[in-house]
Amino acid sequence: MTTGEAIRELAMLLSFADVETPVLDAEVLLAHCLGVERYRLVVDADRPLDPAAFRAARRLIRRRCAREPVAYIVGSKEFYSLDFRVTRDVLIPRPETELLVDMALYHARPGAALLDLGTGSGAIAISLARNRPDLKIYASDISPAALRVAKRNCRRIAGPRAVTFRAGDLFAPFSDRRFDVIVSNPPYVDPALGPSLRREISFEPRVALFAEDRGRCVLTRIVASAGSHLTPDGVLLLEIGHDMREFIVEAGGRAGFEVSVLNDLAGFPRAALFKRQK
Repeated sequence: MTTGEAIRELAMLLSFADVETPVLDAEVLLAHCLGVERYRLVVDADRPLDPAAFRAARRLIRRRCAREPVAYIVGSKEFYSLDFRVTRDVLIPRPETELLVDMALYHARPGAALLDLGTGSGAIAISLARNRPDLKIYASDISPAALRVAKRNCRRIAGPRAVTFRAGDLFAPFSDRRFDVIVSNPPYVDPALGPSLRREISFEPRVALFAEDRGRCVLTRIVASAGSHLTPDGVLLLEIGHDMREFIVEAGGRAGFEVSVLNDLAGFPRAALFKRQK
């Protein structure tokens, strides 16, 4: 069997299981088993494939057919052009969250202090540390297991001291500090929507995805408390659900903020910028 034939067979198995991207997933999983970049599969399409590698790929394909996300199967996910290790203790970083990193890079003055709430894998905080070593970056997460993943990512990508990590709920670990920028991709999915979501979502930690009050509970807490943890000219940046524009503007207004909402590349409301009302 050649590499090309193996990909076709693996993709067919995924297709029978109604996986949305069978060819892509087959290529990623086979490349992982071979320890090569995915483009090598095209270059070596006519080369005979090691039977042991094909058997290993078949085992991974069975996991993907059960809807386990590819990122958990291979143990990594690219975010902001960086390779993050991920486990089922952390949310898989999404491309739309890169908008928060862009906004934080823009709004953070030189030497600014920045806090990432609910850091998970550390994707936001570590991407900022890698791109802006002048920033003083802090991060919190309620999950000790998630923090262990984030710390390992930080050591490998940005250095062991690039981010100060602390365990605790939102602002609690940093109650005595103020920040120039606070950023967060908090849980904002309505638990009632759980049964209608893709099966892959069930593999991710519920605490990082779902929030009570139709997904608004954690966002409400952050907005209500942020003023006490921001410097006078500080800004708050939050990822929000696509149907939350009106809610987040009203919540920000009640807390004394002017709120701007930016759309993602798909045209959906995705990131909210909070500045103190003048």
